[in-house]
Amino acid sequence: MTGEHTKRGSSGINGKRALPRRDVLALASAGAAATLPVFGRPARAAEPVKLGWVGPLSPPGGYAEGLLMKYASAMAADDINKQGGVLGRPIEILYQDTRGMAAEGTAAAERLCVQDKVAAIFGEFHSSVALAEMEVVHKYNVPFLACDVWSQEVTAKGYPQVFRNSITFPLLDVMIGDWIVAAGFKNAALLCEQDDIGLAWRKGVADVLTAHKTPFQLYTADPQATDFTAQVLRLKANNPPFDLFLVLYGEAGAYPMTRESHSLGFAPTANTALFVSGGEAVDPTFWKNVGKAGLWLICENVGLPKSAWNDKTKAFVAAFNAKYKTDPPGSAMEAYDAVWNLAEAIKNSGSTAPEAIIHGLETLHWVGTRGLYTYSTSKDPAWAYHQYMDAPESILQYNAQDQSSFDAPIVWPKKYATVPYLYKKPTA
Repeated sequence: MTGEHTKRGSSGINGKRALPRRDVLALASAGAAATLPVFGRPARAAEPVKLGWVGPLSPPGGYAEGLLMKYASAMAADDINKQGGVLGRPIEILYQDTRGMAAEGTAAAERLCVQDKVAAIFGEFHSSVALAEMEVVHKYNVPFLACDVWSQEVTAKGYPQVFRNSITFPLLDVMIGDWIVAAGFKNAALLCEQDDIGLAWRKGVADVLTAHKTPFQLYTADPQATDFTAQVLRLKANNPPFDLFLVLYGEAGAYPMTRESHSLGFAPTANTALFVSGGEAVDPTFWKNVGKAGLWLICENVGLPKSAWNDKTKAFVAAFNAKYKTDPPGSAMEAYDAVWNLAEAIKNSGSTAPEAIIHGLETLHWVGTRGLYTYSTSKDPAWAYHQYMDAPESILQYNAQDQSSFDAPIVWPKKYATVPYLYKKPTA
């Protein structure tokens, strides 16, 4: 979800998108040098500040996205070290592959906390894995900055060591629900994976629609399914007809579902819109997987919209694209900013002690590639604790095949919108 993409929050195993292995290998070849931090001369002789990164770098998790997050992290360490490091010491990042599996995440966090004695841990891409890693950092009192995990439970547990700089489902669900109402849809079909994260997402959107008295029907599908022909045909035959098909599904199924929905004449069509949530639609290989079926598709984006880019965003996107020949997804921006967030917290508190870093993050006021970072200390609601409440989120609709998510029209919210309409019906 993008973050589970689904996770988007969010997950490969739990719904996150993934690149074909050949594309990952190509990226790995292009960026091998970026996996090692470069230390600036002023900090070379000092003991490094060790940070631990966790995330999927191999199947069955969302390893393609994890690789891009790893590259972005290395770029941040490089940039910080070229400026002299932090407290006169270089940043060194130790990487752990969690494979999108909770048990692997637990083991990785244990190694980083006990064996490597890192000052802090950051990253992750799957909510289920982050929830396992959280128990370890809580046990050893090591700060953890979660990047692309969307389950509200990540921050709702109230662990003082845990922060998040990505969106969370309660915020995302409200945005999607408000857009559905504003766009005037009259009968929506909400389909998700049959798992805790998918069901929580569906309930959040459903609650908003219920409050606005917008009709909808709820559906689930097996997380392992890749053939949705029968289900799509049933939805197409529904009476009254659906004018919106809203899906939260893992990468293994999201692409065939999109292709089948299109080929069977259900959505996106002039009669029914298709919204694919969870981040798959902004993945670098989205168009390779869905082709013309992606035209007119709607999705959310958790990166800062291009219309709101600041100088740091522009510089990072240009550098990343030049090095890896692909646009950095929102998760890569989160990873890049996470390293800076931790470095700023250490610098401002003057120490790498856990309590100092936690205080540094709680009092952080820093502008990164995704805007101004501050972390809430409120526990009302519970998930707001240590949450980046202003994490950017927007809804876009592709109007050209092979279009970059950076260039697609933004339809919602109004502060980011680049077109006057909220939804455009497909045209021939």
